[in-house]
Amino acid sequence: MYDSEVLADLRDQLERVSASELYRQTFEEAGIEPSAIETWEDFQAVPFTTADDLKADLEANPPEGSLSPRGAMLSFSPLGDDLAPMFDTKADLEYEAEANAAVFERMGIEEGDRVLNTFGYELFGTGYLIQRGLEELGAEVIPAGPGESAQAAETISTYGVDALIGNPSFALKVAEAGGEVDVFVGAGEPFTSIPGYREEVKAALSCETAVDYFGTRHVLPIAAETSEEDGLHVVDEYAIVELVDPDTGESLPPGERGEVVVTHRRKEGFPLVRYRTGDLAELEARDGELVLPDGVIGRTDERLKVKGVKLYPESIPAVLAAFDGLTGEFRLEVSRPESTDYLKVVCEGEADEDELAAALADRILISPNELAFVDELEETGVVDERY
Repeated sequence: MYDSEVLADLRDQLERVSASELYRQTFEEAGIEPSAIETWEDFQAVPFTTADDLKADLEANPPEGSLSPRGAMLSFSPLGDDLAPMFDTKADLEYEAEANAAVFERMGIEEGDRVLNTFGYELFGTGYLIQRGLEELGAEVIPAGPGESAQAAETISTYGVDALIGNPSFALKVAEAGGEVDVFVGAGEPFTSIPGYREEVKAALSCETAVDYFGTRHVLPIAAETSEEDGLHVVDEYAIVELVDPDTGESLPPGERGEVVVTHRRKEGFPLVRYRTGDLAELEARDGELVLPDGVIGRTDERLKVKGVKLYPESIPAVLAAFDGLTGEFRLEVSRPESTDYLKVVCEGEADEDELAAALADRILISPNELAFVDELEETGVVDERY
């Protein structure tokens, strides 16, 4: 799946992280010898890292955990109901900046462009990491943060801003206030996984290009679109991406749908090895690259099997969001009146039944037996009456 150069970097990374208590114990228990990793199959024998593993390490080595180097930038990221410290050394920051600069250049942002960055700088530091990448590219950055949409629109107009980076929902508010740019980079919430959303944002901002960027505060970037707007290309110079079956952990080949697992290719502070993100996506091999054609389409936290197919309820909101007459509230009712599963989807609001049924079937890979529309849902979520 990855070439010898990537595998060499992964081997070096495993040897580096084995100095931490978390990975030293993990590798010893699994009988993993980093220097012996010669093939992709060897690497896939390395145990996963989960959010629970990170929490346990923080509790055993408070307050920073065992993945914390000295002399690093300290910021934070949500981890369950708590905040976990994130660490980026000087070398990490330079490496991340180079990776992000290449990503932004492929998106159509050029040296000398003026960019309004609306990601937050305080505590989480995401805005700062994005800014460093833009500066590495040679762009001029306005560190606006998630402020007032009217102020952002005025800044865009007054200072001739070329590109806007931030949440798509905030971008629409900026557009309502009169903001127009040439390029929009959306991240932090579902964007191109919602049918028609890209076109809506492009029309609102009068922009030529609107692209999706996928990363977590743990790993930034993971995958991003180019100016061709043709799916999110894995940024394999920074992140190694796998897809696994959420139930078995079995590696899935390109063309399948599963959980995104990410490994830092090179990282000193808070390095992650085979980290299970809980994000649901499809992975496609295209011209020697790995691409997430529809971005992140849901979460794997809650799933059930219907008609022999794994159904992920958290992938449904992105489908409903494409229909103006729906509120996004829904209930799945699964029953087995005879010998076959019966799937009913109840939605709050109104929509064309055939169009919604087709959109749902495309996303969840099952055709609902029945669609129902109500003015107000008293109960949402999943109701499984089979057992």
